[in-house]
Amino acid sequence: MEFTSEFLLLFVGVSSLFFYFTWVVPKKISRPPGPPNWPIIGSLFYLRKLPHRSLEELAKKYGPIMYLRLGFLDHIVVSNAEMAMEVLKVHDADFASRPPIIAGKYANFDWSNIGLASYGDHFRLLRKICATQLFTQARLNSFGPGRQEEMAYMVENIVNHSHGGKLVEIRPIFHQLTSNIICHMLFGTRREKSNDLLGNDFDNFFQSNTKMLKIMNKLNISDLIPILKWFDLQGIERSMKHESNQIKKILSKILKEYRKGNKVLTNSTSTDFVEILLSLDERLDDKSIMGVLTVCEYHCIILVLVRKYKLHFLCPLMLCPLFFFALTQCLLFLDYRISLQQEHKHLQTLWSGH
Repeated sequence: MEFTSEFLLLFVGVSSLFFYFTWVVPKKISRPPGPPNWPIIGSLFYLRKLPHRSLEELAKKYGPIMYLRLGFLDHIVVSNAEMAMEVLKVHDADFASRPPIIAGKYANFDWSNIGLASYGDHFRLLRKICATQLFTQARLNSFGPGRQEEMAYMVENIVNHSHGGKLVEIRPIFHQLTSNIICHMLFGTRREKSNDLLGNDFDNFFQSNTKMLKIMNKLNISDLIPILKWFDLQGIERSMKHESNQIKKILSKILKEYRKGNKVLTNSTSTDFVEILLSLDERLDDKSIMGVLTVCEYHCIILVLVRKYKLHFLCPLMLCPLFFFALTQCLLFLDYRISLQQEHKHLQTLWSGH
């Protein structure tokens, strides 16, 4: 793209105004400590190839709560359990809204799911549905036989692969375990199972969601510097749009078959999430149902675990790499096992007291 003189003048003008109002006339707002902010890019300069490691180093210098300006957006970073409780539980309503990033439009179907929706009536309705319909203790217990069945499949799989002293690659086995459990909860069937109505749509749904999650994990400069949204320099919006269309196509087909009364798994003993969402008195549009299903695909296994151990927070990590990392560290290092046990006891004490 050729940059015309008019565009350059516009860019210089906007940059000058931004510099003036952020440096010459700083706002009198009390903020936590943090690294210096540079014009336009803010504190992006301090984030290296592994942002979580960079944030850890910054937290050691500036404390458990610090302020960062990334591009045009202000961020508050908390880095210990006590501060996380203040943000996620004590002042949860104040921190419930999300900035209108590109992922909300494509991965969350126009900000229609609880993951990136702004705090308001729709957000409260979705939270109510998750708390009273989808993730109640009784509902999660009803999926117990499916989880036990998948655990048996996993053990059998490991045994079959280990004949003759062969090394077993655990990562794909964990991935198969978690995706099948999630598919049981969402659609009442295993991920690998195909049928005459939907073919391999369940597997395709998980593949597209995995691709979408990988795209979302990338740092999107356009979200931080809005003027760059017009150019999509990293191709992130284009990729998200493609995967979003694939997911919409698959879920629309699944919802259509459910509305016809064609339940996918006839011998299922529990009511799956799609059936629950379609039977609610509070009628949700298809975008909201799709949004709930996709966010559940990311998080529902972890919610099973935190319900079991009474840890009332939601971890945004996918369970497969979490399992893989935790198992590897615990097998290799005795200190990690002891530290994990102590951290578990500390969290139980901390959250039971509130």
